[in-house]
Parts: sequence; C-alpha cells; structure tokens
Amino acid sequence: MVGLDAYIQPGFSTADAEYPEIHQEDGDVTLKFKDWQENQIEVFFADAVAFKWQMAESFLSGERDDSSYEIKGSDWLQLHVKQGEIAESEEYKHYKFNFNGIGQFEILALSYTVKI
Repeated sequence: MVGLDAYIQPGFSTADAEYPEIHQEDGDVTLKFKDWQENQIEVFFADAVAFKWQMAESFLSGERDDSSYEIKGSDWLQLHVKQGEIAESEEYKHYKFNFNGIGQFEILALSYTVKI
C-alpha cells in the first residue's frame, strides 16, 4: 500500500521557497533554491534513477503542501524495480518535497546531502 512513511526533516524548509533549479549530470541530481529566509539551499542526490517536477499538486492522505516526505510502497519505485532499472536489494527511496503553491519535486535516489 502506498503511503507516507513520515514527515522527514531534511535539514531545510521548502515552505515559501522560491522556484527551484534542477540540474542533472551523469546520474546525479542537484536541486537549488532560496528558502523563505533567502538562504541558498543546494541538495545533492547521488545516483538518482528518476526525478520529476510538477506544478499540479497531488497529495496522499495527511500530506502537507509545505513539507518533505519519504513515500513507502511507491508504485513509481516498484516500476523501476520491475523493469530492472534497480534491484530490489538496492536501498533506493522515493522522496517528495512540496513547495507549497508552486509545485512538487519527487526523486528516486539512494540518499541526499544538503548544503546551505
């Protein structure tokens, strides 16, 4: 069953942040944006297998529009396992970052590192 694992505290806030820049190079993805305090945030995702930005927002039950989550039981993640893009034994996660009112960033990655 698809659901929220829990609200995660990624070390930054997406609430009232500016529209992000998304860069991909050699399988790695970097998300850059200014937070509500005008701090430049840079989030590095190593070895990402998929990512998307969408302005149309969709939410799971209990999900807030200004918070970050790890999605458990993700159909999107299972699609990549089923098609052999990643192995079931690899510890990829489906992360979702909601930028209230401007969109949502989702990514399948092993982990992320934050630079402020």
